[in-house]
Amino acid sequence: MARPELFAMMTALALTPAAVAQVSVTENVILEADVLIDDQPNGVMIAEGNVVAKYQNRQLTADRVIYNLETQKVRAIGNVRILDPDGTMRTAEEIEVDGELSDGVATEFAAQLPQDAIVVARTATRVDGGTNTLDYAIYTACPICLEEDKEPTWTLRARRAVQNSETQMITYNDAIFQIKGVPVLYLPYFAHPDPSSKRRSGLLVPTPELSSKLGFAYKQPYYWAISESQDMTIAPRVFSNVNPALELQYRKKFYSGSVNIDASMTNEFEFDSDGDRIMYDTSGRVIEDTEDYTGTLIPSEEKFRGHIFAEGLFNINDVWKWGFAAENVTDDLYVRRYDISDVNSSRGLIDTDQTRLLNQLFFVGQTEDFYADVITYHAQGLRINDDDGTFARVAPMAFANKVIDFGDLGIASFEGSLALLDRSEGTDSRRATALAEWSNAYVAPAGLVFEPELQLRADQYDYSYQTVGTIAGYEDSNTRTTGMAAATVRWPFIRRGENSTVTVEPIAMLAYSESSLDNGEIPIEDTAYYEYDLPVLFEADPISQYDLVEQGKRAVFGVKANAAFENGLNLRGTVGRRYRDEADPNFTLSSNLGGEESDYLVGAGFDLGRTFSFDSSVRLNDDYEMKRLDVLSTYNWWRLQGRVFYFKLDEDISFASNLNNATPIEGISFATRIQLTDSIDLSYQIQRNLEAEINRSQLIALRWSDECSFFEIGWKATGINDRGLGGSEAIVFGFGFNTLGEVTQTDFD
Repeated sequence: MARPELFAMMTALALTPAAVAQVSVTENVILEADVLIDDQPNGVMIAEGNVVAKYQNRQLTADRVIYNLETQKVRAIGNVRILDPDGTMRTAEEIEVDGELSDGVATEFAAQLPQDAIVVARTATRVDGGTNTLDYAIYTACPICLEEDKEPTWTLRARRAVQNSETQMITYNDAIFQIKGVPVLYLPYFAHPDPSSKRRSGLLVPTPELSSKLGFAYKQPYYWAISESQDMTIAPRVFSNVNPALELQYRKKFYSGSVNIDASMTNEFEFDSDGDRIMYDTSGRVIEDTEDYTGTLIPSEEKFRGHIFAEGLFNINDVWKWGFAAENVTDDLYVRRYDISDVNSSRGLIDTDQTRLLNQLFFVGQTEDFYADVITYHAQGLRINDDDGTFARVAPMAFANKVIDFGDLGIASFEGSLALLDRSEGTDSRRATALAEWSNAYVAPAGLVFEPELQLRADQYDYSYQTVGTIAGYEDSNTRTTGMAAATVRWPFIRRGENSTVTVEPIAMLAYSESSLDNGEIPIEDTAYYEYDLPVLFEADPISQYDLVEQGKRAVFGVKANAAFENGLNLRGTVGRRYRDEADPNFTLSSNLGGEESDYLVGAGFDLGRTFSFDSSVRLNDDYEMKRLDVLSTYNWWRLQGRVFYFKLDEDISFASNLNNATPIEGISFATRIQLTDSIDLSYQIQRNLEAEINRSQLIALRWSDECSFFEIGWKATGINDRGLGGSEAIVFGFGFNTLGEVTQTDFD
């Protein structure tokens, strides 16, 4: 029952419509309105005109509100709106709720949910502190424009829908999915997370694909929210051409770091690009044309196959971290056969190319003037002639660097390095290096810049050669000390015009090094494929590796130039060449340091604001014949954006012969996106080996999108042939609906 003093207060607040009245009807509910009427005989209070009812952080507005003082029920009529603490807006033509403005019944109900989702229903019942039962409901996350009488892109209509705030799920009975008002799918039962839900266990959107290799492929992921700090995605994949596979992704966050694991598994034989079983001869050679082969055929074995890619990174304290990365496959071509997309993802402290996998464990420490890392790793090769026994087990490799800034007296750097390499087959080696370096810069009044540099280095090598055939193995050790003195002189000339600034900077570098050992007296582990190129053109010590050192007298002469204009045009160029007093046969021709003179290194490029950029790097010999060319161009104009990269290497300087021809010496990669309309775009990518006239990969996709959904169809192909697995093609599909989920190919992202 209401208190007498409250009735008296209500009677006193029966105001005219021109004023605003406010009263506390209970300790927690406050009413505001143009008119407040106390109907004591009927035990109700009536508020009319711009009514606002407040309960804690929840607010109700309506044209008219009747509050029952005995049952504490609120009946709101006309333009009813309830704003919940989480920002959810509920509207209705008429509603009856409890005193907390929460549970009740509404007609012509609508609610604005997070992520711009909207649900409307003929009637709605809210009970148990947040469970909404909706009859004849419509759900969408697309904008609704009543003025233009425009259908939303997609809607989900259901005879009954239940929104459970505790489980944060919305379930539907007898649901029909519509696109632009056209029914496309009937679902007797359907459920998806509430838009306010961050993560919930359940089925994710499936991935269909049509492949010449795998046939029709269907992937159905299930997301398992194990706890607040860990989850797993379980994704069975079924194919019409080969046996099914299972993919797993596990993620776990700790207070100091995180772990990610991707894996897959199947039980299958090796198959070719048509999904047919691979056949071998008695020597283990793949027989591609089995119909005309007259010898004995041995089918590939059906057995367990799979992969695991894992990584983790953890903070030890503010300076130090530790981490790991694991990459393993059961057979070389597994990731290609099953289109494992994340094989080229960056993991751990160091990377390698796509034909190598690395297992590594590392520690890293870093401050403003200090850096150190320790890593142990081993590689798994995926090429046809790879022998993992010849790959070094690095256990460990360490590096530390400390920088001390002496102000006007220059900068000193102290570095230590360690590498322990063991092999099952081949050379074992141990190296320890200590290096001290000092550098400074002085500017003369005329703008001449003088940069001296001193370096002192000591290396200790221990190595052993295993017995091979009749050649006996042996062990040896060597100590090497190296000193270097160098100076770089720069003299920039700057001319400023009315609309431009031109800078020309001649540069000369002179250096002399002396070493206690020649390069050929120690094993070469880390410098076999080194190349002196444009980014280190003017460096006194351009070799970042350790086993080869540049000795004797040397000089670099060149010039840099730049012209910048107010209209956004920027021109730049660099040219230079390195000279030595004598050739070192331990540097190959490919390294560009093998002779007394390096090839000419030339760089040129220009920008047109943010619209277009072009950069090129050229290597020319004494006869000005091009030995290497690299060109990168990007563009972003109107409805076009993309990039083009082209390279060409002369056979004399290519490492391809040492890499089983895995590296092409001329190729191009091109990627572009064309915005055909405001909602439709076309993307295209290609990587082509111009030397072999083979498209290594090719992708094309057409995408339509708006504010709440997208649809995508694409075609992808590969032309690489490796051990019976040749080129393949696939048609892929992608689609997404805001708040319901999405599926797309990572190739087209």
